[in-house]
Amino acid sequence: MRSVLAAAMGGVVALAMMVPLSRATFPGTNGSLAYEAKIGKRYQMFTSNADGSAPQQLTHFADSDAVWAAWSPSGKQIAFERDVYTGVFVTRGAIYTMNADGSGLRSLTPKGLNGEPSWSPNGKLIVFGTLQFGKQATLSVMAANGSRVRKLLTMPLPCKRFCGIGFLSPTFSPDGKRIAFVWTKKAGSAIFTMNASGGGLQQVTPRQKGGLADKIDWSPDGSRIAFSSPGIRDRPGISSNVFTVRPDGSARVKLTNSSGGKIHNGLDSWSPDGKKIAFVSNRAGKYEIYVMNANGSSVTQVTRGPEAHHAAWGSHT
Repeated sequence: MRSVLAAAMGGVVALAMMVPLSRATFPGTNGSLAYEAKIGKRYQMFTSNADGSAPQQLTHFADSDAVWAAWSPSGKQIAFERDVYTGVFVTRGAIYTMNADGSGLRSLTPKGLNGEPSWSPNGKLIVFGTLQFGKQATLSVMAANGSRVRKLLTMPLPCKRFCGIGFLSPTFSPDGKRIAFVWTKKAGSAIFTMNASGGGLQQVTPRQKGGLADKIDWSPDGSRIAFSSPGIRDRPGISSNVFTVRPDGSARVKLTNSSGGKIHNGLDSWSPDGKKIAFVSNRAGKYEIYVMNANGSSVTQVTRGPEAHHAAWGSHT
């Protein structure tokens, strides 16, 4: 499954059948996972215990996909992207919030193509991306109730439909001072950081074609950024693997070691205690969520059912 923004990146792919990658993990005690899984024709939002037990379906949309979960710092709310379809086409990408049990559903962006939300550490802001075809791609922040939208970064978007340009997976640093994101152009994709108020751009990884999958996440202590590369199935014969890197681009570490282009691994989320990482992989056949230690050891399968992706690990202090 990919979000409407990831679909716009053209080659950025997460699961096999997608049409229609984001938030930071906040320090705390490891809580529940929130993720998307395919039920019938649509992707719905689920929560489960960290070991995959007690799954609960939170959404039941007939005309849309619920994807890209993001826990609030309090663990009481989930922000997500709802991709609404007219026929086979996504005609609206909206950011919603709901309570952890699925109640209190609220649309924050009623118009346009918006997606991949991430909360600020104080829970007062949400950062997200917007696509305006033929005009611009935008990285913006808004109040957690959807008001006071402010643009942080824009770039021209001359495409009349989905293409390989835009901003993906914006995520606040744990101290709230920086935002990391994937910046994708025709020349390729790279991780950047910027000041949470705008400006201060710094490039973290080299820009390369098919260089990154859609999802990144900042570690709870702010010392590393996790990502996966290349994009899943972006390079024939080359597997996607999970890495971490310091925010200055140094000390890159490879955590998974698949090869040959048949098995892929995509970053999902750090655990709130910083000791584990959730990721998606097709190593058992279909794409499911797995958990490993932050050094890549002790891989454990979490979900065993419908294809699942984009797990967010809730923090409960």
